[in-house]
Amino acid sequence: MKKLFTKTLLLAALLTGTNNVWAENTTMNITTTQVAPSGLQQLIDRHFTIWNNTDAAERAKAFAAVYTSNFFVAEHGGLHQGTERVNAAISKVQSQHLGFIFTPAPAEWNHGIARVTWGYGPKDNPYLVRGEDIFTLNDGRLSSARVFISK
Repeated sequence: MKKLFTKTLLLAALLTGTNNVWAENTTMNITTTQVAPSGLQQLIDRHFTIWNNTDAAERAKAFAAVYTSNFFVAEHGGLHQGTERVNAAISKVQSQHLGFIFTPAPAEWNHGIARVTWGYGPKDNPYLVRGEDIFTLNDGRLSSARVFISK
């Protein structure tokens, strides 16, 4: 019975002939990037300026120009949404790593998603920790950040 089943499958595969398409032989005509929105890099730069600022009150004042009202950060330690919770998360990160700063690479854009790799560390070793943020945007402001730590 097992041999008959195997032969039937083999015969079916042979009869399909050239209509059978294997994944390794296919090509896709999909554009993998598109033009980033105007001002994306400046927005990302302002985001990292906020995260490097040690004054919580100053950070809070800058939120409205950079983040949507329902902005959230999803990171290993939890999900932080809104000005108060995100600001508290920034304070917590800074208190655990005194003198560390974020050093971001230029933003990359791909169909509605921005990605930024970064280093985090003291000025004499700014890439002690490496990671990346994945951002979504809405109405010209950041609406979410998903944080991945690599090292």
